[in-house]
Amino acid sequence: MEIFKAGKNNVTFKSNEYQLAGHLYLPIGFDASKKYPTIIYSGPMTQIKEQVGAIYGRKLAAKGFVTLAFDHVGFGESEGRIRNYENPNYKMENIRDAISFLRTLSLVDRDKLYALGICASGATMAMVTMTDKRIKAFATISGYMDQTQAFYNNTPREQVVDLMTMANETRQNAYETGELDYMDVMGMDNLELDGLDEHNVMRNAYDYYMTERGGVKTYPRYEYKNPALFFEIYPQNNSIPFARYLYTPYLGLYGENALQDTAPLTLEFYNEASEPKELFEIKGASHVDLYDKDEYVDQAIDRLIIFTINIDNKFLTVFLR
Repeated sequence: MEIFKAGKNNVTFKSNEYQLAGHLYLPIGFDASKKYPTIIYSGPMTQIKEQVGAIYGRKLAAKGFVTLAFDHVGFGESEGRIRNYENPNYKMENIRDAISFLRTLSLVDRDKLYALGICASGATMAMVTMTDKRIKAFATISGYMDQTQAFYNNTPREQVVDLMTMANETRQNAYETGELDYMDVMGMDNLELDGLDEHNVMRNAYDYYMTERGGVKTYPRYEYKNPALFFEIYPQNNSIPFARYLYTPYLGLYGENALQDTAPLTLEFYNEASEPKELFEIKGASHVDLYDKDEYVDQAIDRLIIFTINIDNKFLTVFLR
C-alpha cells in the first residue's frame, strides 16, 4: 500500500538487478485520492539526486507536479558495481525503469507524464523519449544534445587518441586485475581559471562543483571523478541525428549567455526536431545558472508549466500559431 506525504518522500525501485534510490516530491496539500501531472527528471553529468534534482523537485511540487529525482545506477545511494560511471546507455535503462515505477503509483496521471533532462541528460532523455511514448512531452534545460560535437570540436586529434587509448587500457587493466582507475574527467583539478570569461562553461562548472555551492562539502555522496572508461562512451551520446524522429512534443530551454556551449546545441536539436516544439531563451542566464539560481530556475519552471498547459489544450495556442 502506498503511503506518501506532501513534500519529499524516499522511494526505491529496481532497474535491472540493482535497487535505485529516489526522492519523490509531492505537492502541498497532496491528496492520495487524486492523480497528478508527473515529471521524471534526470540531471547533469556526475550529479546525484540531492543537487539540481532537489531544487527542481521542490519547485515543481510547489506548482502542483509530482516529480521523481533519483540516483542512477552506481551513483549516490543507488546500488551498482561500477561507481560513478557516467554511461548514457545505463542511464537510459534507468530512466525507462523509473517511468515503469511511476506508472505503478495511483497518484500518477499517466496521460500527463512528462520528462525533464538537464545538461548531459538532455541528449539521454531525448533518446529515451524517441522510442518511449509513455512520455507525453519532454523538455531540456541547458541541454548538451550533441556530446560528440562538444567533445571532438574542442579536443585536438592527438589528445582524442591519447584519451581513448587511456580508456582502453583502463578497461584492459580492469579485466585483468579487477582494479578500475578513476579520474577527473571534467578537468576540474587543473583548470586554469585565468583568462576564462564569466560565462565560460568550465569556469561556471568549477564555481559549482568545486565549491560549497554544489560540491562535496555540501553533498558528501557526490563524487566528481569517473572511471576512465568514460571516454569510450561519452562522445557517442548524440541525439541530434534522431531529432526528426522524435514525434513527441519538445521544449528547449537555454540560457542567453550559454553561447559557447549548450545554446547552439539546443538550437540545432530544436531545428531538427519534429513538430510540435517550442524554444525559449532565458535572458541573462549561463549554462550553470540554470542549475540553482532562483531567478533563472523559476523562469524555466514557469515556461515548463505553460508548455504542459499548451499540451493539455491540444496545441491550440503555442504549437499551431
